[in-house]
Amino acid sequence: MFKKIAVLLGLVFALPAAANTVPEDIKRQLQAPEKIGEVNVRFLGIRMYDAALFTKAGGAFRWSRPFALELTYARSFSRDRLIKASLSELERMEGDQSDHQVIGNKLESCFRNVRSSDRFVAIPKGRNQVNFYFNGRQTCALQHSAIRERLLGLWLSDAARDRRLSRLLRGLD
Repeated sequence: MFKKIAVLLGLVFALPAAANTVPEDIKRQLQAPEKIGEVNVRFLGIRMYDAALFTKAGGAFRWSRPFALELTYARSFSRDRLIKASLSELERMEGDQSDHQVIGNKLESCFRNVRSSDRFVAIPKGRNQVNFYFNGRQTCALQHSAIRERLLGLWLSDAARDRRLSRLLRGLD
């Protein structure tokens, strides 16, 4: 009986440590990463995905500093739906731009169909490149002018669809 209680207590106390662990793919790409923000994204009350932002040593988010954005899906979505949603948000934020379809074409090699618990991680490498990882494996190195702020701004800017969630994700509120 005592052993069962000890095991259960060990599991309970281990949960917070597991919740704060940094995924290996992020550790490999970002020096001393620490999570600074985490949000649950819902639509009509239904959880769509969880987002987390990691920065070097937990420092404040700045576009010019290294960071990783992680999305962990709670539902299934097709790659085409993810691309369409991304382009729709780009258009909402930027208006109709001539290169949106070019970005969409580039996203085809980056995005995958997702199921519950699948993860995408986006790690910028300068202003004009974002590396994408799907469940720990790199899918692409998307290169496009100012893509870091344009695409990742869908989650990490005050122009994001939900400004409050964006601020929480960036560790500002």
